[in-house]
Amino acid sequence: MNNVVAKTLIVLQLVFSLCFMCFAGAVYSFQKTWKDKAIASARQVSDLQKNLSDQQTARADEKQKLDADLLKEKNRADLAEGKLGDLTRDLALANQGRSSAEQERDKHLADLQVAQQESEARITETNASRSEIKALRDQMNEGIAQRRALEDQNLDRQGKIDEAVEREQQMLKEIGRLRDLCRVNKVDPNEAFAGPVPAAIEKVDGVVRQAKKNASRSAELVEISIGSDDLIEKKMRLIVYRGSKFICEIEITDVYPDMSVGRVIEETRNASIERGDHVTTKL
Repeated sequence: MNNVVAKTLIVLQLVFSLCFMCFAGAVYSFQKTWKDKAIASARQVSDLQKNLSDQQTARADEKQKLDADLLKEKNRADLAEGKLGDLTRDLALANQGRSSAEQERDKHLADLQVAQQESEARITETNASRSEIKALRDQMNEGIAQRRALEDQNLDRQGKIDEAVEREQQMLKEIGRLRDLCRVNKVDPNEAFAGPVPAAIEKVDGVVRQAKKNASRSAELVEISIGSDDLIEKKMRLIVYRGSKFICEIEITDVYPDMSVGRVIEETRNASIERGDHVTTKL
C-alpha cells in the first residue's frame, strides 16, 4: 500500500513536475515571445518615428522647396503680369497705330484714286492735245510746202526779174556807148541814117578759149572760138556769160578765120572770165 502510495506520489510528482515544466516552458515561451514582440514593436515604433521624422523633414524640405518654387512662380507671375501689362499697353498702342495707319492708308488710297482719275483725265487731254498738235503740224507742213512753193516761184520770178534788169542795164550801157560813139563821131542819133544799111548779123555763139593780160598788163585779152568765118569783125562788141550770169563785154581787136581776140571792157565787168565761158553777139 505504501508502495502504491509512494508510486502514486511519484507519479503525481512526476506529473506535477511535467506540468510545472510545461507551465514553465509555456511561461518562458510566452515571456520570450512577448519580449521579442515588445522589442519588435519598439523597433517598429522607432522605425515609424524615424520614418515620421524623415517624412516630416522631407515634408518640411518639400514645403520649403514648394514655398521657394511658389515664390519663384509668384515672382514669375508678377513679372509675367508686368510683361502682360506692357504687352497690353504695346498692343493698345499698336492697335492705335494700326488704326492711324489704316486711316492714313485709306487717305492715301483716296488720294491715289483721285490722282489716278486726274492722270486719266490728263492722259485724255494729252491724247486730244496730240491729235490737235498733229492736225496743226499737218497744217504747218502744208503751209511750209505752200510757202516753199511760193518761195520757189518768187525765186524763179526774181531770177527772171534780175535777168531782165541785167539785160536792161546792158541795153542802157549799150545805148550809152552808142550815144558816146555818135557824139565822138559827131553823128546825131535822131537823124535818119544816110547810105546803105549794113546787113544785120545773126546771133553767133562761141566759147572762151583763154584769157590773159596783154604785154603791158594794162588790159585783159580774151581768145574766143569764132572769127571772120562767123562774120565777126573788129570793134564788134560781144557778150561773155556763164549760165544765166552776165560776166562782161569784150571789144574785138584781132580777127582770124576761126578765132578772134577781144579786149575786156572793164566798166562792164561783173566777174572774172574763165575758160569755157560762153560768148554771143546778142542775148
